[in-house]
Amino acid sequence: MSDKDERDIYDVVVLGAGLYGIQAARCYLDIQPTAKLVILEGDDVVGGTWSSKRIYQSFWTQTPIGMAEFSDRPMTPPPLENQYYGFFPAKYVTEYLESYVDDHAYNAQTLRSRISFGTQVERLERYTEGSWTITCHRGRILHADKVIDCTGMTSEPHVPDIPGKDRFEGLMIHHKDFGQSSFLSDPSRHHIAVLGGAKSASDVAYACAKAGKDVHWIIREEGGGPGALLSAEGKGGYASSIDGFYTRLVVPLLPNPFSKSSYFSNFLHRTKVGRWFFEKLWNIVDEDQRAKADFHRDEGQAMGFQNLEPDTAMFWQNDSPGINQRPDFFSTIAQNVSVHRQSIEHLSPRSITLEPNVAAENNARHILVDVVVLCTGWDPVSRIFPPRDAVKLGLAVPLSEQDQEEEAKWRALEGAKDQDILRRFPFLARTPPYRPAQPSHTPFRLYKAIAPPSDIDNHSIAFLGMMVVGNNFRVAEVQALWAVAYLDGKLKLDRSRMEEEIVETVTWCRRRYLNKGQLGSWFPLDTLAYTDMLLDQLRLSSHRRKDWIKDLVAPCVAADLQGLIDEYKEVYSG
Repeated sequence: MSDKDERDIYDVVVLGAGLYGIQAARCYLDIQPTAKLVILEGDDVVGGTWSSKRIYQSFWTQTPIGMAEFSDRPMTPPPLENQYYGFFPAKYVTEYLESYVDDHAYNAQTLRSRISFGTQVERLERYTEGSWTITCHRGRILHADKVIDCTGMTSEPHVPDIPGKDRFEGLMIHHKDFGQSSFLSDPSRHHIAVLGGAKSASDVAYACAKAGKDVHWIIREEGGGPGALLSAEGKGGYASSIDGFYTRLVVPLLPNPFSKSSYFSNFLHRTKVGRWFFEKLWNIVDEDQRAKADFHRDEGQAMGFQNLEPDTAMFWQNDSPGINQRPDFFSTIAQNVSVHRQSIEHLSPRSITLEPNVAAENNARHILVDVVVLCTGWDPVSRIFPPRDAVKLGLAVPLSEQDQEEEAKWRALEGAKDQDILRRFPFLARTPPYRPAQPSHTPFRLYKAIAPPSDIDNHSIAFLGMMVVGNNFRVAEVQALWAVAYLDGKLKLDRSRMEEEIVETVTWCRRRYLNKGQLGSWFPLDTLAYTDMLLDQLRLSSHRRKDWIKDLVAPCVAADLQGLIDEYKEVYSG
């Protein structure tokens, strides 16, 4: 074997240098500091979504101070003038991650020195039953015993096929590239169209309005609708609205299969009085947020501001919701942005024609446009695996590439599990009126959203960040530790039980989150229950407070996880 070949053989290859990739490397090396580990990153900067290339002025965290950090290195709080109920601009996360990879060193190598920047992975295939071959652009080939795929859910932009797209002569970019674009300071690009109803669209529309642009925010009629925005302000003694959601007291109000049943959860979900109380609480939350937004305010009528009212209640999270981190957001949009709840008929060289909708408020047809910003989400398909391998690994694939026999097996199991979910959570049968979307992909079928059942004999690959959660910092840290235990063979797993749990998760997710749950990877309100479940399986408890009252009502912050690595080493030292 040549010297070059030897240099490209690794114990572990991590794909991606975002939150999850950084934590995967840190956690693995904390436990095995002499491991030969490399991080492959297609860009030339760290951070992924939080990289210096993807942030912009109106991009703020949706996780507050104390939670938007890792347990082993607290973040220096931003100045108070750059905080809003604990939320803050993304640039501080970028700075934090840049310094994080420099501050962590193992076997005389920093995390940064282990990152191979500008390395685009083209193909990942099994070399033997227990190892992998990674083919990169320009012909570089690596071999690894273990692979941790941290490419996540926000790598490949979804670009909709809009009639006339090729004829459009203006600028068209995806939200992913908004931070690198200079059109906000270009007076020749004045007319902006923002497509999509998610939180990213609200950030972009706000940024364009504050820059003095003529902004049209277009949300297609047949989609999930505009995303609900939860007020940042905390209540009941909590500093922010998110703090209350990250307490174990609230977990029973967030029905999911990750938490063990308790007397309180059974009361809430399986008694008439409990369900009445449960529904009443969620109605209060929903009505409070709608009142704060005041969608039918007089100043927004002419601009179609009422079109931003969510289609479904906040409980269902069917519309890519987020946190409103700016006191002037709603007034800025109401006064300066034309909001359309219409689908696009076609693009012309310098305009957009909308489909007629007599029921729509602000029923425009032809809009002059210089720039189109696509806040249209992400493609769930990983392009580095051949379709057959992706199916076997439990990744999402287009329905046209599914294994019909395999899919029929899963669907039958999910159909049988549906009644079990409804027996535990009867409220989920009360589906609100919404526009059901036709599935376009198979769901993710990863055990604990991390491990493929087909890899149970080899423990050679793990996937981190393959879901949507409320706090990626916490999930990245806990998933990374669980993945190390899995890859090192510390977890004794049974394939049939793994598949049974996958069926439960996918079935629940579809019931709980409607269209957004179709991929089985939508957990926006379930971060705490999910991470507690992973740590329970690892038999770790140092993240729990000794004072049971504080453990129940205090917000779970990053510092709670400080002792996990040392505890893990003690538990698995034998």
